[in-house]
Amino acid sequence: MRKLGLFLLKNNIHLMTFIFIAWAVWAGFNWAELVLVQKLVLGLYAWLIIHEYEESYKDRFVDLILGRVMGIDHRTLIPGTAHLAQALYITIVFSLAIVFPNQLWMCFSLIVLCIFEGFVHSWGIFMFRLKGVSPGWWTAIGMAAYAIWAIIQINQNIEYSGIQWLWGVLYFLGSFLILEVMVQLFIGNSPSRMINAFKAFIKQRF
Repeated sequence: MRKLGLFLLKNNIHLMTFIFIAWAVWAGFNWAELVLVQKLVLGLYAWLIIHEYEESYKDRFVDLILGRVMGIDHRTLIPGTAHLAQALYITIVFSLAIVFPNQLWMCFSLIVLCIFEGFVHSWGIFMFRLKGVSPGWWTAIGMAAYAIWAIIQINQNIEYSGIQWLWGVLYFLGSFLILEVMVQLFIGNSPSRMINAFKAFIKQRF
């Protein structure tokens, strides 16, 4: 049982991908019946899955945060531990947005997430004084551009109340906060230590 648990933990990115592929196959067989929001969410989903693989290369963004900000060597962690929370988060929030397309705020939260990823990866180049881009930057910019295109498509084809954006932003902030807490717990850290480490890093950096 322990070996199975370690195998699933180590390969959580592949299991996450398998679930996405299952959704993609389902969508392929039911494409004509899908509404616009579901199609757009599947596009965002695909971009983020590809992004996760690009981000898994050496010197990835999460390892820069762990090492330079928090002083944690990712090589000392059980393989897959640092990514488990992201795998759960992505699988749950995207699946819910596909199942409940009428709840437009769920889609909006994913759009905010994808634009946020593009911003964070770009800001990371400056923050960590990188000579080039970190693994994940190219797909982060690509999905941010796709997210902006998705906004245009929704505005042109769907009538909705602007309050949906407020709920979407709040949903993103709340779920992302839960994600960050889960990440710290899974790597044996505490949210308070993470906050203090960020404060110290920003103070030293600027």
